[in-house]
Order: sequence, then C-alpha cells, then structure tokens
Amino acid sequence: MKKPILAAALLLGLAAGPFVSTPALAVGSTSAMPAAQTTEVQATEVTGPATDGASPAPTDTAGTIPEAPLPSEPVSPSPSDTTSATSPPETTPSDTTSPAVTPPPSTPSPSTPPPATAPPAAPKPIAVPGPIGAKWQAMKGAAGVLGAPRTSQFCSGGLCHQIFRGGNIYWTAKTGAHPVLRNSGHTGPAWYAGGTLPTFGYPTTDEVAAPGGTIQRFATGRILAWIPKGVYQVRGTGGVGRYWIALGAERGLGLPINREFCGLKGGGCAQAFAKGNIYWSPATGARIVTGVINQRWRADAGHNGALGYPVANQVCGQPAGGCLQRFQGGTIYWSPATGAWASRGVIGTKYASMGASRSSLGYPTARLRCAGSQCVQSFQRGYIGWTSTTGVRVYAMTECSKLNNGRSKYPTHGANRVLLTFTQGYGQSRATNIYCVRMAGLYVADWKTDGYVGASGFKPPGVPSGPTRYLYSPTGSFSVTEAFGLGNPGTKLPYRTLNPRSRWGGNPWTATYNKYFESSSWVGWDENMWYFATRATHDYRQGVVINYNRPNIVQDAGFAIFLHMNKVPTAGCISLDDWAVVDYMRKATPGDRIIMGTYSALFR
Repeated sequence: MKKPILAAALLLGLAAGPFVSTPALAVGSTSAMPAAQTTEVQATEVTGPATDGASPAPTDTAGTIPEAPLPSEPVSPSPSDTTSATSPPETTPSDTTSPAVTPPPSTPSPSTPPPATAPPAAPKPIAVPGPIGAKWQAMKGAAGVLGAPRTSQFCSGGLCHQIFRGGNIYWTAKTGAHPVLRNSGHTGPAWYAGGTLPTFGYPTTDEVAAPGGTIQRFATGRILAWIPKGVYQVRGTGGVGRYWIALGAERGLGLPINREFCGLKGGGCAQAFAKGNIYWSPATGARIVTGVINQRWRADAGHNGALGYPVANQVCGQPAGGCLQRFQGGTIYWSPATGAWASRGVIGTKYASMGASRSSLGYPTARLRCAGSQCVQSFQRGYIGWTSTTGVRVYAMTECSKLNNGRSKYPTHGANRVLLTFTQGYGQSRATNIYCVRMAGLYVADWKTDGYVGASGFKPPGVPSGPTRYLYSPTGSFSVTEAFGLGNPGTKLPYRTLNPRSRWGGNPWTATYNKYFESSSWVGWDENMWYFATRATHDYRQGVVINYNRPNIVQDAGFAIFLHMNKVPTAGCISLDDWAVVDYMRKATPGDRIIMGTYSALFR
C-alpha cells in the first residue's frame, strides 16, 4: 500500500511557501478515525465543487487534482449569473399589417441609468470533514496557525489532503492526519522550500519537540530536524540515516547538528549529531565516533589519514578505565592517565599481539613518530621501535626516557647514541650503564648492563677528577671521537691499532699531556697502552677515548679517561664486559656521547 500512497503523494505536487522561523508546533494526531461532523467556514472555494452539509471521511476520488497557486482576489462570478449590457432588446410583433420599420438606433440620454445586473452569488462554505477536519479543529480551526481552508479535500491512492491558508493537512489510514505548516513552525517552511511532496513525501508525524529542537518525519524516510543553528535533514534510507535510527534516532545520538556530507574518500558519507558523528563507507558500513577518540582521529586526518574509516564502535571497560576503537588502519586507545593515541602499522600489530593495553607496556603516551627508515612509539612502560634493518623491537622504559622529557641535566647535542653511566651516590664505583639509541627523535635503551668507574667514585659536577692515582671519575657529558685496540672490531670511529710504542701522556705541563704519542720509554705517569692491552686482564684490548679534558687541555685536571674492557673498579675510566665494549664500538659514530656521574647529578 505504501508505494501507491507515495505515488499519489507525488501527483499531488504542492507549491512551496516562504521559510518563516516562528515556532508553532502541531497538536498530536490520531491515525484513523471515523468521519467527523462537517465544519464549514465562509471562504471562497478555489478548486473543486462546494460541499453542502456533512461529508463522509476522505475517500478516493477519480482523477488527481494538483494543488493550484492560491489566488489573491475573489473568484469572479460566472457569466451565466449576469445579464450582458450589449444584448439587443426583445421585440414583439405588431398586430397591424404595416411593414416592419426598423427604427434608427437611439442614443440614450445622459440621465438614463444603465441596465440593472444581478448581484454576484455569495461564496459557498468549504467543508473540512473527517479526520482532516478533526485535526484542523484540534489546531483551533480557522483561528489557528492553519487558518481557513483554501480548497476542498482531494483523495487519491489512499492519500487525502486539504490546503489551508497556513499550510496543508495530509491523511492516510496508516499514519493519520498531520499538518505541514507553511508559515509557522520550523520544519514546515523547510519542507516547502526543499521540494515538498516530490522530495519528502507527505508527513507521517507532526512537528514535535525533541531535546535541543524539533523534528518531523515524512513518507520517503526523510526527516527534518530544527535546532537553533538551523534545519537539517536526515536521509532515513541512507547508510548514515538507517544507523542513526537503529541507535534510537533523536533519543540516541540526538538531533543532527550539520547536514550529511557524501562523496568522501572511498565513496563514504558522514553526518554530525549532538552526541557523536556517524561515518559510513561501502567497505566498513556505518559506525559512531565520539568524544576524545573522535578528537584524536580528526587530529590524525580522520578518514583521509592512515587510520581510515572506523570498523567498530568504541569499546570501554579496558584496564585503568580505558576505551579503544578500531579503524581500517589501526586502533585508538584512551585512558584517563594518558589521553587518546593511535597505534598502527607494524608497531600497532606488535602492540596488539602483546595484549595491547593489557600488556606490560600499558597505554600509548604519544603518536607514532617516523623519520627516514625508522619509527618509534612510546608507551607507559616502554617503547616499540622499527627500522628497515632490524625490524620491530620492544624497548624497556629506562633512564633513556629522561633524555626525551627534559629530565636530564646534561645535553646530548643531538648524538645518535648516548651511554648513560651512573652510580647511586658518591664514593661508589659500581655503576649502571644504559646504551641509548636515538630512533626517529626519541632515545630508547639498546641495552643495559653493570660495570665500574673509578674506585673512589665520581667527583661532583665541575670538579676535575685530577690525577689517575686518586682513582676518581669525572662528571659530565663528553663526546666520543676515536677508538683504539689490537684490531678494529668494525667501528665507524677513527681507530688506532696499538703497538709496543703506544703511550698516553700523563705527566702534566708536558706537550704530550692527555694525548696519544709513541715512545720506547715509559716515563712517570704516562700510560703504556701496549702493556695494558696485552697483559692477562687485557684492559685496553679494545677501548674508546672519552673526551674529558680535551681537546682544550687543563694541566693536571685529569687524563686517560677511557671506556675499556676488564670489568673491575678503575683509576677513573669506565669498565664493561668485553661484549658490551665491542658492541658499543661497532655501533658508535663520531659525535656520540657518554654522560656520566651520580644519579642525582645527572637527572632531575
């Protein structure tokens, strides 16, 4: 039955009226009701015959009568109701036999009155019967917003309607009688301006109040909603509109706050509602994106970005009160402590495989960072990084993060790698060593191991370590520019292969102080590098020069501060396991740094 009614509605073709924003909502209606007593008003009938007395409830009539433009003047009386002023006078034959003589035309005197004509017939009242009449009366009849009727009722295909000065009333047995106001309310004027019956169909509800505005539904599935910002349409038969209705329509996501946008990437559509946005695409269907997750998604370019369209709705009840939502290209995770961040690509896949927010890493704390052939993302308790050479790797949360968040008291000067060496206090020689690598702008821990510094511990910041015989290590951030040993293990640092004449100057106020030189003798505090490289403990088998007190040398401030093998307390150097020294050297490049000192001296 619905299709014939819609077809009939299109045939009725109503004219549009001006948009006026004055609110005047219609009273609720009854879907089907018996014929009501005919209501008559004194108004000129524009189209269709006048009705006398009571009329039955609207029924189908033959043919379809379109709505005509409303006349601005009363309809003129029929010519049959008047006498023509130019008709010749009626004559009667004479009783005489004389021939008829045609008198000359006579000219009436100026004082002769014109022929009298009959007064025009009084306009017949237009009936408003049945359910349409009942609705009209419920809306205060001619004194209400609809005003007096302009036409009789017309029915076709199960749809009846009647035109009034302030709008139309439509009726079907299924939906009952509902008005569309021409000059009052909010949705009615938009209906007239937007295409009337061919676009929207007949109303299936009155314009009724809804949270934040009003709403009215129509037979084609289209819905008009008003909020103070304007009137917006929901296509109830489209992907967005169907989902909105399935979620409870205005009782679910609320009224629309913008029009629907289609032609998006991948043939998608989107519309914003009071409590969230609906996005639809042929590949994903319709989904909601709301709140802080929506804000993060839009900040990451939304459906045009790497994440694409949502493939599921938001899921809450995650650890620590968190929520998540999955998209075509990744997932956005939110928690009260971290905010909302997306994890995607191979890093997102790795994170999900570990259990995501339920894993040891916790929630993401920043967006994915990529530079060149590297990517990294930070989480509450670690990092996941990727390089084109090593693939995906999980990195523990260590003091390397303090190089990222400003809690290091010493700068890295943009070094690719930084070795952090620290003790827990002064007078201690056992040290923690963390090798930090810079990945896409963030420092992460390549490895962590123990080791030793000077047997007397660290000197405070700014205080020279002094001669090696005092066994102190210096505090500060120092560059690394050269290495030495018995054979290059594959370092990119300039490498010096030691020989029996290799020495390091330790005598202050000499030209060789704190420098490499070669000599056959071993004088004073100079170090015999060959000896330390070849003895059983092989301290200098492989080593790296730490640029403390060089290249600008202060006499007697300290010398020969190296990173070397033989993990025991030293005379001021850093000593590590053999594997750690070799790995450091293979990965180091000129400009890398070593930051060393007590924990409190290095970090805030």
